[in-house]
Amino acid sequence: MKHVLISGGSRGIGASVVRIFEDNGYRVTYLYKHAPGYTSSNVTAIKCDVSDPSEVASKLKDIGSVDVFVSNSGISLTGLATDFDSNDYRMVMDTNFGGLFNIANLIIPGMVSRRSGVIIAVSSMWGQTGASCEALYSASKGAVDAYVKSLAKELGPSGIRVNAVSPGVIMTDMMKSFSQDDRDELAEETPLGRLGTPSDVAETVYFLSTDKASFITGQIIGINGGFIT
Repeated sequence: MKHVLISGGSRGIGASVVRIFEDNGYRVTYLYKHAPGYTSSNVTAIKCDVSDPSEVASKLKDIGSVDVFVSNSGISLTGLATDFDSNDYRMVMDTNFGGLFNIANLIIPGMVSRRSGVIIAVSSMWGQTGASCEALYSASKGAVDAYVKSLAKELGPSGIRVNAVSPGVIMTDMMKSFSQDDRDELAEETPLGRLGTPSDVAETVYFLSTDKASFITGQIIGINGGFIT
């Protein structure tokens, strides 16, 4: 039974990723920060702050080999760029990019020794194009994209594929602060005429983990309904 590790797996996109891997016969371990979500005989939840490298090392030391790592932990702050201070910067960067970095550093040696593995990061279209009033979030996701491309080149010779999915406007908890009018407007701005769902993202994440994507690495796959091209 293959093993997938998912950070930020208790809700939203992460919860959908947990379910799709379980449905396809994986042993699933997911990390959460506040409250666990779904568990089963093949799904284990671990409380872990991915922004803390020492906690990551402690909590993951006994999970065994990882065939697929999906980095999904993320937070967002909304406001003018000058509203944020160094504490905000550290919180966003240490979670959104640091979470990927901290966990990847732990699991890459095992993947290299086995000469196989898949790493998939959940980024954002704002990491590609930037978003007004989400400067820190956009910057953190831009760092994720650059890291993914670099890792793909570095790890490709060891048989490890590294990609990212780049969601557009997805109906998750991050959308709760938006009014229905705002959501309707965002749907109108999306060429496909609707907002995305967590399962839209999870399906692509799972595809990238399979042999059907065996020649895909170093890519940032947009899942945005045509919002950006």
